[in-house]
Amino acid sequence: MPTAMVIFTSKKPEDVAKLGGTGWWKVDPVKARGATHVVLTHNAFDKRRPGDPEHHGESFMVATIKDVLQDEDGRWLIQFDQYAMTSAGLKWPGYRNPVNYTDTEIVLDQLEIGDWQKLQEVSFKDAQAIRRRDDASATRMQARQAATSGTGEQTFGEIIELYRERIAVDLGVEPTAVKITIETSK
Repeated sequence: MPTAMVIFTSKKPEDVAKLGGTGWWKVDPVKARGATHVVLTHNAFDKRRPGDPEHHGESFMVATIKDVLQDEDGRWLIQFDQYAMTSAGLKWPGYRNPVNYTDTEIVLDQLEIGDWQKLQEVSFKDAQAIRRRDDASATRMQARQAATSGTGEQTFGEIIELYRERIAVDLGVEPTAVKITIETSK
């Protein structure tokens, strides 16, 4: 069974420290809770948070998992206990899903790991508050809330626009970049 998670993220070490871990991911909770370590790899090309193209896909941090907690929209926060900076060693293999599960020994053997440090504890409530201030997360949560708490009086056009926005947020693109085509036989 996989015991490590490799995550492709645009977040920086200071974001991880502020949140007390990494989030807000769609994960398999059984696999995530069974994992002992997380390796973060750098996504330099996220439109919301561009990074350093020279280090795209490289690992930059490894951490031990303290807890895995779910927010109301179904996404998960992976809280860290300890972390260490890494100097490359592991490259993101290019999977479509930004979360990958693998064997801890294989992953750790590839890393040059710095000194382990205790991560300052951040309560789940505080992590949620930080998330609510993040525009992309707030938009996604509002869209999901509108979709699930509607009175059934939404027009077809409103539903299409809601899903266009949700797709755009999930892909990290502008809503105008999402084209939805409907073909009829009439």
